[in-house]
Amino acid sequence: MKVVFLTLGSRGDVQPYVALAKELVKSGHEALVCTGASFRGLILENDVGFHEATADLMAILESEEGRKVFNGGQYNILKMLNYAKEVITPAYRRSMDDFLDASKGSDLIIYHPKALGAVDIAAYLNIPCICMPPIPIVYPIPDFPSIVVSSKRNFGPFLNKLSYKATSLGEASYMKEINDFRKKSLQLLKRKSGEFAFKVSGKSIPIVYPISPFLFKEVEGWRDKVFLPGFFFLDLGEVELNDELEKFLISGEKPIVVSFSSMPLKNPTLFKDKLIKALKETGNRAVVLTGTSGMAFENEEKIFTVNQAPHRLIFKKAKAIIHHGGVGTTSEALLSGAPQLIMPFTVDQPFWAQRLYSKGYTISPLKEKNLETSDLVEALKEMENDQYIRKAEEIKNIIESEKGLEKAVKYIERVVLK
Repeated sequence: MKVVFLTLGSRGDVQPYVALAKELVKSGHEALVCTGASFRGLILENDVGFHEATADLMAILESEEGRKVFNGGQYNILKMLNYAKEVITPAYRRSMDDFLDASKGSDLIIYHPKALGAVDIAAYLNIPCICMPPIPIVYPIPDFPSIVVSSKRNFGPFLNKLSYKATSLGEASYMKEINDFRKKSLQLLKRKSGEFAFKVSGKSIPIVYPISPFLFKEVEGWRDKVFLPGFFFLDLGEVELNDELEKFLISGEKPIVVSFSSMPLKNPTLFKDKLIKALKETGNRAVVLTGTSGMAFENEEKIFTVNQAPHRLIFKKAKAIIHHGGVGTTSEALLSGAPQLIMPFTVDQPFWAQRLYSKGYTISPLKEKNLETSDLVEALKEMENDQYIRKAEEIKNIIESEKGLEKAVKYIERVVLK
């Protein structure tokens, strides 16, 4: 069986597909991931096939122009709309043709909702497809609203389900390009937005959320509609931490690990100063993965900084973890067995912050805005509480036992071979 994965976005939008593709290859199948060039190395080094998509959203976000437009999370709507029209929309349109080329000869398409035209391609090639968003954002349920609308409030069953229509707006804004692709590349008639949301060629599209079923065991709305195999963890192989970082780790007590991944802080210097003061007041050491946060440290004896490091390896060395709450980082933090504080920025991050806090697996979330040094001091002290240490170990054992990748491969084999 040959499976093609179509996805666009940041690392959190790509790594789960790479992990599953690698597991499929280990199980004797072929796998190929079509996405932006920023992830060529990640994909190829995991022995998975790569096909480049024109829309490299990660490169756009990290470019000088992209940083100006998105302005460290302080979004300028007019600039964003103009940039989307001139740069992103044309790239999306060309990516649909890239997706088509990548999908030819495949037995199955697994796609991210951002991969516009994926279902149209599956219908054209007459092959099955699976919708696999990395976060629970597609299927309408009465249990809680779409995270696009709210991460905290519950509007009641009817409005909760209705809120998921917000997800379809993403496709609606690109229907001109999708129908141009259908006409010119697939020789198909135009269609309406949302027409392929849940069905294609008269058959339901299977939906897989690569997240922990334990964290959503009370959710009834997905029953028999959405499959939750567990989080997907990429096999790191022989990857190791660099020697300087290892030397720092063994030279003293376990550190607090801080990572905001690709999230830029609005005032990195101010946050850095507050973090340093909080660490000194609580007697903690720290490893800070600076990423694109904007933080820069100078000669801090008890703080080791590095641009990035494998979360799996560094988190398991942590006394506690402070992070932004993206689904990939959150799953790795849960797997580490260390207490954690989530400081969410945007998208799904407030959702994970609220859900884990409500279940007792993190302390109360904080936000950069209006953050005081005393808030960080209190958080660092709270994560030393036996209650959070026990809960962190408890959820670690559960997450480990779920074996999400193995279950997902068996599910995929059933979908294609049934």
